[in-house]
Amino acid sequence: MIQYIQHQDLDFKKWDACIVADSNADVYLRSSWLNVVCPNWSAIVADDYAAVFPIFGNKKLAWSFFDLPNFVQKIAVYGDARFEEEIAVELNRLNDTFDYLCYTTDERLIKDVSLNIKHRRHQLLELKEGVRFPTKVWGRNIRKAEASQLTTLTSVPIPIFIAALKKELLEKGKPYKNKDYKLLEVLAQKSIQEGYGFIDGIKDGTGTFTCGQFYIYAKGKMYLVACFSNEVARQHSLLHYVLFKIVEKAYVNDSLLRVHFGGSNLPVIADFNKNFGAQDEEFVLVLKYNLPFWFRFFKRV
Repeated sequence: MIQYIQHQDLDFKKWDACIVADSNADVYLRSSWLNVVCPNWSAIVADDYAAVFPIFGNKKLAWSFFDLPNFVQKIAVYGDARFEEEIAVELNRLNDTFDYLCYTTDERLIKDVSLNIKHRRHQLLELKEGVRFPTKVWGRNIRKAEASQLTTLTSVPIPIFIAALKKELLEKGKPYKNKDYKLLEVLAQKSIQEGYGFIDGIKDGTGTFTCGQFYIYAKGKMYLVACFSNEVARQHSLLHYVLFKIVEKAYVNDSLLRVHFGGSNLPVIADFNKNFGAQDEEFVLVLKYNLPFWFRFFKRV
């Protein structure tokens, strides 16, 4: 049986059990994470949470929106694959009820050829042959970091991480909105409190953090949420080293570990991710814009 369940009626324990059991479900799909990024999220649910698909709908004035929230990379059908086709039918029915669509998913789930589809990709690292130097570039950068003797990983306090990230993004001219920094801070607090988030980094000789990486982790999967680095970290390839040590530690008890880099369609960033041995995974961005022309001042596709 396929149901579309509103937020207040969702069983979060059953939802999380389905997500944790699915090797293809990323950690940002846990209910506690979704409750922060989209407090009114709902879901398509099959056979008492045997399979699920999250929906991020909201209403503004007379129009309805299905907009993927920040810090959620992609959504798909999770759980028993036998329900995928039935969930796809319900998803496409729901798509018709929204005036605005902007979300990423698997191309095979979208049946409406009238929707605007754009191809996207992210990068995944699967450690099939162990951790040590899966690529020559990674190995070279790890040795470079080790030569600098800046090799002690330390937990980065959340306020320091947010401030350093904000500074770096401002310098690059691509800052988040203030509400996004606040959202990221709450996500860090919530995930660390619940034991699936952590922020690690490396200090220089003065005690200043040179870099930091925010991850969320569940057995079998690790997701890079955000990271920062300064000139010292870039000079000594410390981001590469931090990732190596984090993965090395997890791999001891988790040989099926998959690292999700969040991805990018920008060749420079995608190639950087591939330095670690990550490979592209393809998906699509689903777009629909059935709004008055003046709404474009507030909402852009």
